[in-house]
Amino acid sequence: MLSEVELITLIKAGDINAFDEFYKRNWRPLYHTAYRSTGSSDDAKDLVQTVFINLWNCRYSLQPDRYNGSYLFRSLKNSIINFHKKDSVRKRGMDNLLYLEDDDQYTQEDSLIAKELSVTIEGEIRELPKKMQEVFILSRQQNLSVNEISETLNITPRTVKNQLSNALKILRTKLGMF
Repeated sequence: MLSEVELITLIKAGDINAFDEFYKRNWRPLYHTAYRSTGSSDDAKDLVQTVFINLWNCRYSLQPDRYNGSYLFRSLKNSIINFHKKDSVRKRGMDNLLYLEDDDQYTQEDSLIAKELSVTIEGEIRELPKKMQEVFILSRQQNLSVNEISETLNITPRTVKNQLSNALKILRTKLGMF
C-alpha cells in the first residue's frame, strides 16, 4: 500500500488511479467535518468534492515532500468559510426579495424580479413533499405557530420544526440563483 506522499507524487504526475485511491482514503473524514459544519449532506458532499477538484486542478504545483494530512482540512476549512459567507449573502438577498414592498423606492425591474421570485417560490413550494408543503404553508402563509401546526396536523412540535427547517434548506438551494 502506497503512502500519502507517494500518492501525492503520482497525482502530481497526473495518475488518475492514485488520485482515486487518495480520494477513497480521505473523503470520509472530510465529509464528516463538512457535514458537522453545514448540517446538510448535499452541501457537505459539494464542499468535499470542491476540495478534491481543487487538488486535482493544482496537482502540478503540489510539493509531495512538504505535504501533510492537514492540507486537505485547511482547504476544506477555507471552502466552509466561503460557503457560509455566500450562504449568508444569499439568505439576506432572498429575505429582502421575499419581503419586498410596493414602494416608490423600488424600480419597475425590482417589482418584476419580486413577481418572478414569487412565482418561482410558489412552484418550488408545490414541489415539496406533501407533509412538508402543508407545514410550510401553515407556517409561512397562514402564520400559524409551531404548536398550532402541531395540533392542526397531529404531529409533534419537533417534527414541525424539522419539516420547516428542511423546507427552507430545499427552497434556499433551489432558489440560490436569486
